[in-house]
Amino acid sequence: MATLLQHYEYMTETDTPEITPDDPRFGLAQVVSAVRGLIDGTTADQHDGSTPCSEFTVKDLLNHLNLVMNRVAVIGNGGHWSEVTDESVARDDGHGEAFAEAAHATMNAWTDSAKLEQMYEVPWGDLPGAPVLMTYTAELATHAWDLATATGQTLEIPDEALHGALVAAKMLPGEGREDPEFPFDAVVDPGEDAPLVLQIAGWLGRDVVAG
Repeated sequence: MATLLQHYEYMTETDTPEITPDDPRFGLAQVVSAVRGLIDGTTADQHDGSTPCSEFTVKDLLNHLNLVMNRVAVIGNGGHWSEVTDESVARDDGHGEAFAEAAHATMNAWTDSAKLEQMYEVPWGDLPGAPVLMTYTAELATHAWDLATATGQTLEIPDEALHGALVAAKMLPGEGREDPEFPFDAVVDPGEDAPLVLQIAGWLGRDVVAG
């Protein structure tokens, strides 16, 4: 089964216009590829371990990654994000295969470039497809950092793939996070020269400068 990244590499070679780094699908594909590698590198004996996202164990995080990936596919196919629930994706093993299947569905759902300008309902409002993909890319990149940190793996996502995701992440206000109802911890700034994946994760409240 082709991965999302392989699909967009194929599109770059065969379609016009080509998929370039300013296309949100380019960033999504790069992040999806990185996440798949991290999932494959996670062992069953790590499933009960904690993660930087305090509400998730490693297994919970693997299931959540599948939830996110399935939602991106459902939204692109004109469905409602709420069709994908925690219960519908929960599993004890086979997370890599499930993620690859969801990535393949996403590949097919978003191939039509016209969808980048169409409006979609997502949990945080109604947005065109392009910012929807950038926001989900930021979420996946942050959870990739969570998984890499929790399992002792190396995370490498090129900066060129994450510029749109960083813009989307920073649409979330940095102020007011002391409110216990706010779903993200305080912003952690790793510095403007830090890799963009760390800047994104830090903006979403991860302590990317610890240790």
